[in-house]
Amino acid sequence: METGLQTGVCAYIDLLGFSNHVKNDPEAALQLLQNYQAILTMASSDLPTHESLIPYHQDSFKCFIPFSDSVFIYSESPKTFAEQLSNFLHSCFSFTSNQYCEPEDANHPHRVTVTAVEIEDGKPVTKKYIENWHPLFFRGGIGFGTVKVIELNAVYDGKKSRAPVVFGHSVVEAVKLEQAGVKGPRLLCGQNFYDQLDNRTKRIAYASDQVKGAYEINWTAIHYLASEEPIFFPEDPNDSQWYVDQLLQNDFYSSMLVPAANLWKAYNHLDVAAHYFNFLRMVVVGVIRFFEESPFQDYVKEQVIDYLTKVGIDNKADDLMR
Repeated sequence: METGLQTGVCAYIDLLGFSNHVKNDPEAALQLLQNYQAILTMASSDLPTHESLIPYHQDSFKCFIPFSDSVFIYSESPKTFAEQLSNFLHSCFSFTSNQYCEPEDANHPHRVTVTAVEIEDGKPVTKKYIENWHPLFFRGGIGFGTVKVIELNAVYDGKKSRAPVVFGHSVVEAVKLEQAGVKGPRLLCGQNFYDQLDNRTKRIAYASDQVKGAYEINWTAIHYLASEEPIFFPEDPNDSQWYVDQLLQNDFYSSMLVPAANLWKAYNHLDVAAHYFNFLRMVVVGVIRFFEESPFQDYVKEQVIDYLTKVGIDNKADDLMR
């Protein structure tokens, strides 16, 4: 029988902590689903995109198939897919990360006071509510190999319909990698997928230190790629220094390190502590690995230690930077 299998990419990503949120805070769990749907809507809009960000907004997703708290994504372009998926995961975290930079309650950074205007007796009334804005984290695996998307019969709202299903060796590999047991919002891939990446994308991809034969794509470092040319191939070294400092201050420290550190400090006594510590380590390792082959390698390490001191976790520097 002709299966029509093609060579392609399949990612399987799973929303971390979703089951626990459903049990303890169903509204917050539903909000997480709505948040990533909003991100998809914005990403697929027709708004103009700055030239430097075009690689992250190219649409390599052929299929995006949600299933409860999990998603299967199919693509035919490995290199573009790696950057686009990384940007999607980065956007998921960034959706609420500003709230964790200066949380109202340091012990519960996910708690946010929301102001709403309601109508009572025909008059507007301002009220305040406490909402739980949990970080939107996915853990995932990426497989490269045979894959096919088909439609199967289904029933929705009491009526017959069709539903997309993806299958093939790349699907099996993706699910296996996601379920490898790593802690935190990690994104793993196999050797076959890694070999498809160009040298630029490999600046944020490296051998996994936990899963033999697998590689990790560090999505926390995706925005650094936009600064690759002026940093690694500068026309003026002074410009390179400026780009490095801007990247460290904005993309690394303000956007990623501060919220990640505040989350870990709040939850480091709970069962989920390992997830948050590994995320924090991803943030630190991501910037160090990106600069490994640059003239700024030592300078960046010194700056990272200074930033860790600023957020009060310099005692964890050795564990975070290795």
